[in-house]
Amino acid sequence: MHLSKQTIIAHRGVHDHGTPENSLAAFQRAIDMDAEGLELDVQLANHRLVLKHDINEEETANLPTFQEFLNLIKASKYHGFLLIELKGSEGAKELYQQLQEAALDNELMLQSFWERPLREWRALDKEIPIGYLRHYPNRLSWQLAKNKIIQQVNLDYRYAPLRIFSPWWLPTYWWTINRPSVTWLLMHTAVSAIITDNISQALKYRRRK
Repeated sequence: MHLSKQTIIAHRGVHDHGTPENSLAAFQRAIDMDAEGLELDVQLANHRLVLKHDINEEETANLPTFQEFLNLIKASKYHGFLLIELKGSEGAKELYQQLQEAALDNELMLQSFWERPLREWRALDKEIPIGYLRHYPNRLSWQLAKNKIIQQVNLDYRYAPLRIFSPWWLPTYWWTINRPSVTWLLMHTAVSAIITDNISQALKYRRRK
């Protein structure tokens, strides 16, 4: 997905000073700080889509749901970019259905480390932007792009030299950019977006360009 400008995306919201990551409070803080995009982790647990990163046996009853996140976006009238990651191979259809029912006008992209959700989303929708989340590109990146399952590969910045092996026509978003030197460097290159825990730092470096 080609964003109209280099975009700064808040990784799991703004979750410093005791605010839990992937919480509604973290996303509200990011919205209040004028984050241009929000990245969130969603997974299917006990037949509910909840905001959660780690795939483990941790109790999920008190975690915010994906529906509550969608309600927050509507209530806050946030119009920024949404980067929605599905954790695990289950829940793609449920996530898509809730997203369609919400009828948001935000630009967005669905992404996953798992191949199955990518293919399920593409079968459900020929147009929705889909990204393959990787630490570094692999042969499957080429295959999924060639078959028009994905539009881009979203990569771990630590493997940036391997970008040459990813499908060259695809844009990339880079995660998770926190070191000042790396933030400065990427904000001065032709990346489409950076995903960061420190949106204030990224905004500061971009203003200095």
